[in-house]
Amino acid sequence: MVEEHGTNSRTASSIDFFEKRLDFFAKNTILSLSIIGFLALVLRLYYFPFGIPLTLDALNYFWYAMDISILGHFPSYILSNNGWPTFLSIFFSISHFNNFMDYMILQRIVTVSVSVLTIIPVYLLCNRFFDKPYAVIGAAIFAFEPRIIQNSLLGITEPLYVFLGAATLFLFLSSDKKMVYSSFGISALLTLVRPEGLFLFFALSIMFFIRYRKQSKFIAKYALAATIFVLLLLPLITIRIQIMGDDSITSRISETISYHVLLPSDKTNGNSGLPFVISGIENLVKFLGWASIPIFVVFVPFGAYLILKNRNHETNTMLVTIGIMLIPAVYAFSIISDTRYLFFQYPMWCVLSLFTIKTVADKFRKRNIVLILLIGGILLSSSLFLDFKKVDIEHEKESLSLSYYVTNTTSGINPYLPESKYLPMPQMIDQKFPILSTSIQAGPKLIPTDGFDSFEEYIKFGMDAGLTHLVLDGTDKFYRASFFKDVFFNEEKYPYLTKEFDSLDHGYKYHLKIYKINYDKFNSIVKND
Repeated sequence: MVEEHGTNSRTASSIDFFEKRLDFFAKNTILSLSIIGFLALVLRLYYFPFGIPLTLDALNYFWYAMDISILGHFPSYILSNNGWPTFLSIFFSISHFNNFMDYMILQRIVTVSVSVLTIIPVYLLCNRFFDKPYAVIGAAIFAFEPRIIQNSLLGITEPLYVFLGAATLFLFLSSDKKMVYSSFGISALLTLVRPEGLFLFFALSIMFFIRYRKQSKFIAKYALAATIFVLLLLPLITIRIQIMGDDSITSRISETISYHVLLPSDKTNGNSGLPFVISGIENLVKFLGWASIPIFVVFVPFGAYLILKNRNHETNTMLVTIGIMLIPAVYAFSIISDTRYLFFQYPMWCVLSLFTIKTVADKFRKRNIVLILLIGGILLSSSLFLDFKKVDIEHEKESLSLSYYVTNTTSGINPYLPESKYLPMPQMIDQKFPILSTSIQAGPKLIPTDGFDSFEEYIKFGMDAGLTHLVLDGTDKFYRASFFKDVFFNEEKYPYLTKEFDSLDHGYKYHLKIYKINYDKFNSIVKND
């Protein structure tokens, strides 16, 4: 009995010692954030896709930033979301690499760095609502969120967009008027990165009126805030109008509204009006659930209940911002399925999570131990999710390697996404960088497959459209034409196709075939039928 009592005393003493050590980290915010930032960086570098080039949207941003860095001014074309590549061009301008992959790695490093640095405005935002130890937990939740980690490796707009969004909310919630005004300036930069930022301006405007409506000259004060917003937008908007003829912000909103209020007979797309909105809301509900896994699903629901129960200016600002920023997400989900349209919400979800975490942690006497275990659990769940959803690097490298063969042997082919995203790379491999985008020759012409009910119908169209080859892999992906699968597995049924390449014969695991189309044989068979 005495021995058991002694063991319990030693255990309690060890726990107290550990609790005191943790209290040191809780009181040293900079050290705690540095550790979290370091772990967040290590996790991102572990999954960093070295040797895999940027594609699709990221490639467009790459070329736009490259052109700016070489020309020293905006090129004669414009991207609707050109705030991010304009920022990226600064890093390209001060770098001196000879090949495109080094610049692409730099682009990814910039987005990774911005993503890691976002823990600072997230911490500051959380600190508006909670003490420092809990604010550190909020920063950790964001730092280890697996979708944020995955997105930071893509070289696209979201890391900078989310960073500016979190900084805007932190500044707006300040009691210092100068910081409140500066939040409108940051929201202007946010809008240049992604046009959805205009909705944040609307949210800030609503809360500005609510907050200062009883003060004298509050209309003049709001006019000053709105002027700051407009003046920071104006230079880049002017350039967009000169090059494109519109600002890519208000014009897109007005065009969308105009389209959805047209009479049904005037519409070119049946998915519009009320059905369009209903579809967006249904998909929003589904993606809100999916985007909250694995971390936020545990904490956000109860946190939302608590924030509704304890209303004040700060919590009202969060609720209004969350609600208004879901509007562009509804529109996006009516067209495309991608959780990145909810990433702006994540810093605010971190705040909601802390309401739950604080309620639970305060029930324990050894709070610091509970919080460190929580960080460990978040890191573990994130790692498991990332491992489950990690990119098949071997498949991507094989797809990249095969794109060189496709490009060198064909001139007009069918798209075979996602693997065909690498087709622009062969034109870049032998070029000495930096180089203008106009110096790169186009790859094989891609003949779209949408709107065709049969393979023969597509071949007839391709005859005049420049289709020379078919590139098929037999997969049943939803964005592939279904009739290609039969061609891949039953090629003997199509005597007008000559197989010129089979990747299995060259040691690849990814099975890809290239067929040359003999239109003389095809026309003869069609004529006889």
